[in-house]
Amino acid sequence: MKYFVLSILFLISSPIKNISNWGKGLAVVQYNAEFNKSNSVKNLQRVSDARVFNAWIDKHPELKELGRIKSVPTIIVYKDGEEIRRWEAGIMMNLTITHHDVQEYIDELTGANKF
Repeated sequence: MKYFVLSILFLISSPIKNISNWGKGLAVVQYNAEFNKSNSVKNLQRVSDARVFNAWIDKHPELKELGRIKSVPTIIVYKDGEEIRRWEAGIMMNLTITHHDVQEYIDELTGANKF
């Protein structure tokens, strides 16, 4: 039920129109707030082999609870709607990872790094 509600919220808040199946396969979600937008991980949309979404917890506060978000930004990788990896910001409210780090993790999951 939690993932159904989450997918509906993404459908409402995302500029991407066709995300009704975001829970199937791999999805990368960056949770953040407008006041911290400058600390978003840059170029995350370049990650391939996974759907990428931005979730703004100040616009949709219920996402904070559903994603168990303690700090922003937080990036979570979901596989078939289940969380499998999380990166959370520290006290400085930024992440030390790049979109390349996220892509490397996705490549490990898909086997793309074996070639």
